[in-house]
Amino acid sequence: MISLSGVKASIVGGFFLLLSILFIVFSSPNVRINHQLYDLEVKQPMSAVDALRQLDQDQVVGNFLSLRVASTILKYRDSIPQGLFQIKNGWNNWQIIEHLSKEPRVSTSVVIKPFQQRRNTLQHLCKTLDIKFTALRYWMEDEVYLQKWGRYDKDNVYCILIPDTLLMYRDSKAKEVADRLFRNYQRFWTPEKLQKAATLGLTHQEAGILASIIYAETKQVSEMPTIAGLYLNRLEQGMRLQADPTVVFAHGRPVNRVLKAHKQIKSPYNTYREYGLPPGPVFTPTSTAVDAVLDAESHEYLYFCARNDFSGFHAFSKTLDDHLQIARQYQRELNRRRIGFKRR
Repeated sequence: MISLSGVKASIVGGFFLLLSILFIVFSSPNVRINHQLYDLEVKQPMSAVDALRQLDQDQVVGNFLSLRVASTILKYRDSIPQGLFQIKNGWNNWQIIEHLSKEPRVSTSVVIKPFQQRRNTLQHLCKTLDIKFTALRYWMEDEVYLQKWGRYDKDNVYCILIPDTLLMYRDSKAKEVADRLFRNYQRFWTPEKLQKAATLGLTHQEAGILASIIYAETKQVSEMPTIAGLYLNRLEQGMRLQADPTVVFAHGRPVNRVLKAHKQIKSPYNTYREYGLPPGPVFTPTSTAVDAVLDAESHEYLYFCARNDFSGFHAFSKTLDDHLQIARQYQRELNRRRIGFKRR
């Protein structure tokens, strides 16, 4: 026979168990990320379930099951409208669902385009958001601010400008834009990518700098891993990179042809004079070029030169003699076409 006290104890125990479950489902912190905010971009309306699955896929929530239970109990909306939803670290399921149930702040698509000059990339971004270029550049190069994000300086920080289309709040301030760019960059550099860079002996910034040179050298995607392997060979053997795009960047203006005078420019970016990688990117490094560095081709090439058919492809050489022979053919074609000569 079950005693009355036993029944009461079971009821009380069940009640506290229910409270514990409800606490876990609704009140226990469930957003566990390495920075303050996570940016959920809804570029076109999506189902609520897909939105929650995105949070789980990006490892934003610690307990996906509790989030699904909470959304079911609260009869969460069926679909999420287009917009940017910023999820804060430490939020519980109730706060997540309440935030996703509101209409998002007015956002706009911001295109980060590849340019040689950093100024152009920033100005294009600022024009879209109607913020001052000087204000954004201030945050991009402020030493105290950069320390918050890691080992950045006023040169290598421009690696975070990876060409992409991002949703940003239309009324964003300059610092919010800088924060958003950093978070997107951190999201791009997955643990797998970081491990690949480390295997090559590179930091993520160094990989980005090398990628910027490769993208400036060629737009032929099939060649990028080959050129990446070549530059890595040079770095390993202690050779100068002697990369024309670094000279053009140091010159500060576009050139039709890199001449001996350009190669004498005194600049930490001029890899004809300086050893190792330049201090920052010489072009906006694309994700394709970064992947080419991380998946660099293994070979013995140390030299390359544009083909004299001007196809956009390059000829690769293992020895200096072979390279010079190819280079002379290319130089003759440049001369024949009078490329790099002053017009009379």
